[in-house]
Amino acid sequence: MAKFLFVTDLDYTLVGDDVALENLNRWLSEQRRTYGTVICYATGRSLPLYQQLIAEKELLEPDILVLSVGTEIYYQGSYTPDTDWTAKLLEGWNRQQVVEVGRQFPTFVLQPPVEQTPLKVSYYTKPDDLYTLLPQLEAILKSQGLAIQMVDCAGGTYLDILPQRANKGLAVLFLQQRLGFTGDRTIICGDSGNDLSMFQSVPSCGIIVGNAQPEVLEWHENSPPGKRYLAKSHLAAGILEGLEYFGFLRSN
Repeated sequence: MAKFLFVTDLDYTLVGDDVALENLNRWLSEQRRTYGTVICYATGRSLPLYQQLIAEKELLEPDILVLSVGTEIYYQGSYTPDTDWTAKLLEGWNRQQVVEVGRQFPTFVLQPPVEQTPLKVSYYTKPDDLYTLLPQLEAILKSQGLAIQMVDCAGGTYLDILPQRANKGLAVLFLQQRLGFTGDRTIICGDSGNDLSMFQSVPSCGIIVGNAQPEVLEWHENSPPGKRYLAKSHLAAGILEGLEYFGFLRSN
């Protein structure tokens, strides 16, 4: 077994089944200790909300953190974001301008300050309003010269507006290339809309957990076959099932 890059979402993917999480943690610890496997958490959570989660759950300390939907990358032992990645995202981005335009859409409600970052504007939304108004919002922002992208999650309940060059997938692709991992030595695990960019952008063995959100299941069902696996089991148990499917984890 050679080392690999293991990337997983947290909420409703890695976290939620404590027994399965303990089993997965044990296996990942052995892989890292023996082969140098790199563990990366890629989450929509901001740094304060990530710190809150690790105070509540038994998570391994990762080698790399991709936070705030791919807009921040941190390495083990540092809470200073990767400056090379940040520099890539700033071109064509103006957060205050995004917020000002967003005020024209009163049904888009800003999430609490803890979820806002310099490179992300996050809203609570209603699915019907989102899919009706999103094209209008995007058109206005782009007409003002902003290089942005929209990421909706949980069936349209949440909306993140990000720099055009930022999402989980592009952040992980940046790391994959920097660290020299090929697609067959990269594992991606996720469940929701903000994980789709990882499945779409990163050459990898993709594991979709069994409790995946409808937007991910719809994409999986309607996309050409690829190197991905839809698990029957949920949460960390689904990750373990996928690892066995791809031959990383051998059954007893």
